[in-house]
Amino acid sequence: MALITITIALLFLPVSLFIWSAHSLYLNVAKAKATGLPYLIRWISPINPFWLLWGSSFIRLLRRLGLASSSSNLSRIYSYGWEANERAKIHEEYGDVIFVVHPGGMQLCIANAETIYEILERKNDFRRNMEEFAVLNVYGKNLSTADDGEWQRHRKMTAVTFTERNNEVVWRESLVQAGQMLEYWTKEEGRVVRSTDKDTKVATLNVLAKALFDKEYSFAVGVEGEKEDEAGDKSYQYRESLSTILGSIIEIWIFGEEGLKAWWIPAKWKKAGVAMATFRSYILGLMDEERGHLRRGNTGRQHLVARLVKASDEEELEKEDAGMMKRKAMPLTEEEMLSNLFVYAFAGNDTTAIALTNLLVQLAANPDTQEWIAEEIDHYLTTDAREAWTYDSFFKLKRCGAVLMESLRIIHPLSQLVKTTGAISQPLKINGTTYMIPPGTSVHGSLPALNTLSRYWGSDPMNWNPKRFIRTSDSGASAPTPSAQAPTGSTNPFAKEVLAADTSEHFMPWAWGQRVCPGKRFSQVELVAVMAALFREWRVEPVQEKGETLEQARKRAWNASLVVEHEGKMLHEMWKPEAVGLRWRRSKTA
Repeated sequence: MALITITIALLFLPVSLFIWSAHSLYLNVAKAKATGLPYLIRWISPINPFWLLWGSSFIRLLRRLGLASSSSNLSRIYSYGWEANERAKIHEEYGDVIFVVHPGGMQLCIANAETIYEILERKNDFRRNMEEFAVLNVYGKNLSTADDGEWQRHRKMTAVTFTERNNEVVWRESLVQAGQMLEYWTKEEGRVVRSTDKDTKVATLNVLAKALFDKEYSFAVGVEGEKEDEAGDKSYQYRESLSTILGSIIEIWIFGEEGLKAWWIPAKWKKAGVAMATFRSYILGLMDEERGHLRRGNTGRQHLVARLVKASDEEELEKEDAGMMKRKAMPLTEEEMLSNLFVYAFAGNDTTAIALTNLLVQLAANPDTQEWIAEEIDHYLTTDAREAWTYDSFFKLKRCGAVLMESLRIIHPLSQLVKTTGAISQPLKINGTTYMIPPGTSVHGSLPALNTLSRYWGSDPMNWNPKRFIRTSDSGASAPTPSAQAPTGSTNPFAKEVLAADTSEHFMPWAWGQRVCPGKRFSQVELVAVMAALFREWRVEPVQEKGETLEQARKRAWNASLVVEHEGKMLHEMWKPEAVGLRWRRSKTA
């Protein structure tokens, strides 16, 4: 009898879930229909934990078995972050603005610059969707997951950490890491590199360590698995623990730190829980160390941890001096500082490393662009000694900046500007018609679609063309950065070239407005410095597979750079980057 009861209960659970899903989907479809906007249906919620972990693999299996075509909705809109692979295609078929309806709610997917701009302007009507950012609450609320007055407090405290002095540190360390990475790739003539994605993560992690904590690591240590002076310096734990956390962020979001300690959790996932504790211990130790420096009057330390601790401690002193009336300006707690430093690390490592990998594969597919940026690099960086390349050079390397922006236009580690209508319906004008968007709708401004719509980017928006971001100063464009201008009467052939703005209504790789990425300049400086170090004397090409011509290999590399994998990941990474082998060779002019 007990066995029958258990069997019935086990059968009842999936049946109940199916009935609930069908009923919820029916109600949500009715809401979408009522708006008059086109809609697509998916039976599985995009934040279903099991689907996040294994959904993409399941879809690929169905496609291999012939049970799902590449044009079916299952293949197109069921993966987490599907917008990154679809880009503008689905909007060209169904319209600028479409609903994706699922049992858990509705997503309004938008590929219209004017509509997205209106949403961003109406920040009180369309608020940040905190449910979809909860995955970043690894250590609690932070700049990315706080809102309203709480966000203002986080913003005030964290704004002091990103300074031009710190960007100079990023410039210098990026040159160091790029040089060491290049040496590793070229120490054997003709070496085939299939670890570009892993190597870029080591380099960006080391740059981040220098900027965050003033810790220096050799690139070779990261890729060859050595440890530096474990007994006397436990800073290597930062690199290992952060790498583990970033690789398991979906599992952490689903189970939490305590849940990852359960006996039935796979050993690989348990390591993420251990890494969380290790990272916390290391960062809190660094904060204590910085407070010690402040007590001793050593206030000149400029790395991000030092500036964050100093800013928060100064706010605490101001609050004490002003009494109770100052209570609204509470400093960040230790846990909040920890959480913000984690988000800095998340954004400063994974997003930058992914962007760098994409960029290098794209350049391997486009040798003419390599020569184009090398002309500029050779002109401004005339000495072989990288340590002599000053931070001012960053502002002069406009072609490198154009390559970065074109790469992010084609493929971006993030795909959405995520908002919500909140508890009430919101009117929204789309192509001259006003629609009522239901309460509780998740609103997605699609960057991949916006970046590849022909109305904004021409008849062939997927064509690689970094020159689209360069204008000449006598064509009416704004003047270049002062440090990038040549003296009056100069014969500098690059003096009239002007880099387009890195943000416009239809191009927002670092977001826009109040919520613009605080590390925007940090990432720009890092990636431009790496390009300068790599392409001044070297060129990269894809390795030919059996029977391939070099041109065919370049086309294969380009196509590979466009396909995104996002299963079990928060960011969009290239699918199987190791399939594109790269080979570095000295330039004939070097």
